Amino acid sequence: MNTKASAELPSQEPFYLLCVDDEVSILKSLTRVFRHESFQVLTATSGQEALTILENTKNIGLILSDQRMPEMSGSEFLEAAKKIAPDIPRMILTGYSDIADAIAAINHGGAQQFLSKPWEDLDLLRTVREGFHQFLMVRENQELHKKVNEQNTLLEEWNGNLKRRVMQQTVLIRSKLEETTMMRMRLQQNSDTLLHMFIDLLPECRNNLSKHSRNTAAVAAKMTASLKLPPAQCEEIKSAALLHDIGLFCAGDEAFDGYVPITTTAEFRDHSVKGEELLSMSEKHKGIGAIIRHHHESYDGSGFPDGLSGEQIPLGSRIINLASFIDNTHVLEDGKETEYQVNSKLGAAMGTIFDPALATAAYKAVKELMENPEP
Repeated sequence: MNTKASAELPSQEPFYLLCVDDEVSILKSLTRVFRHESFQVLTATSGQEALTILENTKNIGLILSDQRMPEMSGSEFLEAAKKIAPDIPRMILTGYSDIADAIAAINHGGAQQFLSKPWEDLDLLRTVREGFHQFLMVRENQELHKKVNEQNTLLEEWNGNLKRRVMQQTVLIRSKLEETTMMRMRLQQNSDTLLHMFIDLLPECRNNLSKHSRNTAAVAAKMTASLKLPPAQCEEIKSAALLHDIGLFCAGDEAFDGYVPITTTAEFRDHSVKGEELLSMSEKHKGIGAIIRHHHESYDGSGFPDGLSGEQIPLGSRIINLASFIDNTHVLEDGKETEYQVNSKLGAAMGTIFDPALATAAYKAVKELMENPEP
């Protein structure tokens, strides 16, 4: 069951995949799937046995557990495993009929992903390799933090013996602080360059996402003009609309069905947060980042990532949510009754997904779009 490397793991120490299933035949099949990997496979036929292994074994890099097991379910086992080793990625194996149990494993056991039985060997291998990569990234980050803390301690000790020298260097320090202030000012002036860099990346994204971003920005601009918002706010909302899906650059191919994002994946639900993080690299564009973060919030509070409702949701986010929906619905509808069909779907969602106060601006934007469609 021990194998040679496919996932890139350090060669100086063994790493382990812990597989848990009450069926020995399943464990044998899993061991066979991973026979050519660099990590070694540990197996357990119950959650309790697996917890014992977890407590007594170093370098377990990933846990793969069945959901339906006697005495302790997979979600219960993963919840206990999370307390013992919170940094180890956890995945759940479940049948198609056990989706509710898989969701419980994600919510309570911290499972990062669930895999279906029967599995495809190549899909399982790819997912497990990615899990090990995540484990190694966390471990490297911890080691880096440890080294940084050690260096900080040394610097503090060194600094304690240099008080007299610090006093002598006050003038120099002030000069350096002035240089730093000037540098920050230059960085602030160049923040627009960062924004345009992200906008220039749009054509490199999946074709339909790039077109959808431009269309959404165009519809949002129509709405802000109709609402007579201040020019600076209009420009901010237009920029946020252009970049509202920029976080999908961070999503892997498994989050897409061809060019179309799979909206039920965790990566899709995280993309608005990742988009905010990218824009927050510039202090000047944190407002755009906040708009991007909340563009999937719903007026009734049922959206994500923060479950905001009503006017808690930034106005720009509410506008972009509508503009994105209008473009997507317009693309899906066809024929002479397109405007009626789009407006009907808009009307059905007013007060739940969308802000009813924006209805007039939305319908006007639809009408203008029908009269002058985007190229």
